[in-house]
Amino acid sequence: MRRIFLVFESIILTLILSSCASTVSKIEPIKTELIYFDINTAIKMIEEGEKIIADITIKDTVSRQEYNQFLCDMDDAYDGYEEVQWQFMFFYNNEFENEEISTIHLNKEMLYPTIYHENVKVVSAKIENTYYQDENLNSSILIIREEYLGDDSRLEDWYREYLYQKNSEDEWVFYAIGGQINLSGEGITSDLLEIK
Repeated sequence: MRRIFLVFESIILTLILSSCASTVSKIEPIKTELIYFDINTAIKMIEEGEKIIADITIKDTVSRQEYNQFLCDMDDAYDGYEEVQWQFMFFYNNEFENEEISTIHLNKEMLYPTIYHENVKVVSAKIENTYYQDENLNSSILIIREEYLGDDSRLEDWYREYLYQKNSEDEWVFYAIGGQINLSGEGITSDLLEIK
């Protein structure tokens, strides 16, 4: 009898929980708008970080001091963005993690396309404003998209999006990357595309 009661109680509890879950609805925006952003201003916003990358990837090795300066410069250029650990992308961790190694090699089996490479261009810049019933949920995101426009099939359909949000001083601050950050695989090297 007790076992039947426990089964019955479990069924009722499951029904209650499932009915609660179905009453929670996803918050939908009441309006979304796209505003075109000046493309020349957008290019200036990404130039600093991409110049640092383009400059270091043409090297074979860097000193420990150059390596540390690279990380510091990237931190500044990308507003302290921590989701990408740049050192793992461009260097070999068995070298940079060992403080006794003073010369660090660049990873040449990876390509990080930049606007300083041939056939890579900023193709669009737009602000996406999303409005909700609760104004605290409203958001404004600047999306700067760059693409490879050449005819190398290994880079076909490659794109990257830089995403910015406004800070409390009403300035655009970098906060995320969309698309492909870099490329690797057969036939991909750091010098696959020429620097302009």
